[in-house]
Amino acid sequence: MDAVEQLIPTLRRFAHSLARNPADADDLLQDTMERALTRSHQFEAGTNLKAWLFTIMRNRFYTECRRRQRVRDHAEERRLDAADTGEGMPGGQVARVETREFARAFASLSADERTLLVMATVEELPYDTIAQILEVEVGTVKSRVSRVRAKLRRIQEGEGDVALARVRLPVTPTRPIVFGLGTS
Repeated sequence: MDAVEQLIPTLRRFAHSLARNPADADDLLQDTMERALTRSHQFEAGTNLKAWLFTIMRNRFYTECRRRQRVRDHAEERRLDAADTGEGMPGGQVARVETREFARAFASLSADERTLLVMATVEELPYDTIAQILEVEVGTVKSRVSRVRAKLRRIQEGEGDVALARVRLPVTPTRPIVFGLGTS
């Protein structure tokens, strides 16, 4: 039981990355803990408890998604739109724009891709643990993580509407203008 309690902060972060809505994430965490406690007899001693709990949470999330038949991006879009009202404030605009661009790019990934990136980068799970959770080979996890990272970069590079740090102005040669002497 102590081992499960120690994993709650990690599980909470994972729930937030999946649900992307604090209320839904808390419900998912609670549902996962309830499921784990009522089915603790199914846990095999000596195996990876964290992977077992992550698997339960991931499966509960997908079950809920199928049941509701909707995408959870709506809440994130409302939050991002609400952040737009503070754009007139001095300082921090570039960071806010870049954060918003990343959030939109991340939201455009599929739930599987987001889950994979969170496990590999935020939770810093070893590839073999991720492979165990996803029930695939380690090499498959490595190639999927690489492809998802590349896809995220391509998405971000394609969003050039406000990317201040990446805007390149066209360079055009100019002739010096000499006033009063005419043109040559």
